[in-house]
Amino acid sequence: MSQVRAGFIGLGRQGSPIARRIRRSGTPVTVWARRPEVAAQAAGEWGAAVADSPASVGRASDVVGICVFDAAGVEEVLFGPEGAADAMAEGAIVLVHTTVSPTQIRGFAELGRKRGIFVLDAPVSGGPAAAESGELLAMLAGPAEAVDRVTPVVRSFAGRTVLLGDVGAASLAKLLNNALLAAQVALVHDVLETGERNGVGDGLLDVLRAGSARSFAAELLAASGSLEVLLGGQFGPTMSKDVNLLADELGRPEPRPTVLELAGDVHRRIARQTESMRRV
Repeated sequence: MSQVRAGFIGLGRQGSPIARRIRRSGTPVTVWARRPEVAAQAAGEWGAAVADSPASVGRASDVVGICVFDAAGVEEVLFGPEGAADAMAEGAIVLVHTTVSPTQIRGFAELGRKRGIFVLDAPVSGGPAAAESGELLAMLAGPAEAVDRVTPVVRSFAGRTVLLGDVGAASLAKLLNNALLAAQVALVHDVLETGERNGVGDGLLDVLRAGSARSFAAELLAASGSLEVLLGGQFGPTMSKDVNLLADELGRPEPRPTVLELAGDVHRRIARQTESMRRV
């Protein structure tokens, strides 16, 4: 059986360590990045082959991972001019690690089907540190024959892989997960403000980090120092995008699910903070 050839598009803080771990598992990896110097660094540091376009990645690969910011980016590198899809061999597989909506990933999968390739739903969770250590959670959905073929590649960078059924299910699971995280951040912040108004000192955050209510949200707030700092970094735009995607996917039902209502509080804070920055 011939060795699987992997490709990777998007070498940001999460994509780069994923691609590196695939290469270090012994799988050859061809990469493309918008910034040539990033791809050149991957070649020099861990032996990636560098392609001059997404199409060249597709041509050189049996499995292509995509880790860009949003659905528009996925569509561009996969189906746009010089996109990977038209250059891939029949039966090749695309893993979309980008967080997109179920409707969007199903649309990509249908476009792939018409070209004779599989586009799988493959979001990840855990952030750059987990990507570096190979401890990401991978959510995987799509046809069983394609899932079985890519599982060894996914295991090279994921500490746990959860299979979730048909294309779209993994993206919905990821959006629900991120909405719950945003809701938890809003709740932790509310508890801290309530404590401050009622005379509880700075130690309350330590209680929330070590007590029975401990959570990743409390750790994020502790590491950033304040909600404003947390929302001003990458967390803010990412959560805002994902909460909006989930609201659109669910059709903005009334009454809104509690998790969406609470997550929406974080989204509104991000919007207000962004508007304030524009006025400065």
